[in-house]
Amino acid sequence: MPAQRRRTSRIHDFEHVLAAFIFATSLAVSGCGRQQVQTVPSAATDTLTFIIGDQSLWPRRGTQFQDQIVDRLRREVCWVKYRDARKFECWRWDDQWIYHEVDHALDGDSTGRSYRFSDGRWLPRRLSGVWTLDLPRNRAIDLAPDCRERSRPFPYRMRAHIDPARELGGSIGTRATLLLEYQPYAPGQPAAPDTVERFSFAEGAGWYAWESTRGSARFDVLGGPVMTRGRWCGDPAASLSTLIP
Repeated sequence: MPAQRRRTSRIHDFEHVLAAFIFATSLAVSGCGRQQVQTVPSAATDTLTFIIGDQSLWPRRGTQFQDQIVDRLRREVCWVKYRDARKFECWRWDDQWIYHEVDHALDGDSTGRSYRFSDGRWLPRRLSGVWTLDLPRNRAIDLAPDCRERSRPFPYRMRAHIDPARELGGSIGTRATLLLEYQPYAPGQPAAPDTVERFSFAEGAGWYAWESTRGSARFDVLGGPVMTRGRWCGDPAASLSTLIP
């Protein structure tokens, strides 16, 4: 075939392909065709609506007793565990983040030890889709009963997403669930799968379940005594009068 005819044939072939592409595209966006790809992202959700439950749904029992205490002035939520005011965990929040503040309910401890984090970012206030965070430079600050501190490297990772509403049982009912994963790991080492802890929060009802390789707990049935939490080393002096000795 002469060179001029080969060039003409290739031009015609290209024009046919281009015309087919334009026709298919016009169908996808015209009134006769339905666009298959959703281009508008879903609205972000305020995670605090999952973390803090309606106070009428607390305290709760199940495989573990737990009560929720909210101080909106301090922007803090605490959970008292095991019907023991000395065993509690507190998180706090601002407009951007929810932070892990203190864990004062260490497994197997009866002396009053606790810990907090140098960074402590735990969850964004606004969540859409699957969110992850890695904090390789975080440090754990171990607090002795007399408030002496010892700092050590303690990197951790977080992951969160929201599942659609479903029946959750107990007194929780049908609600969407925020699933939060926390995974500490040794500095400079890959994270081990058996270190993952999973927290489940129901929209409008708060924290209702926890699980790890060490065990699991549910606190999803309304009932039990209203609790007051104990003190910890980070409590501002002005608020101590509102806490039990």
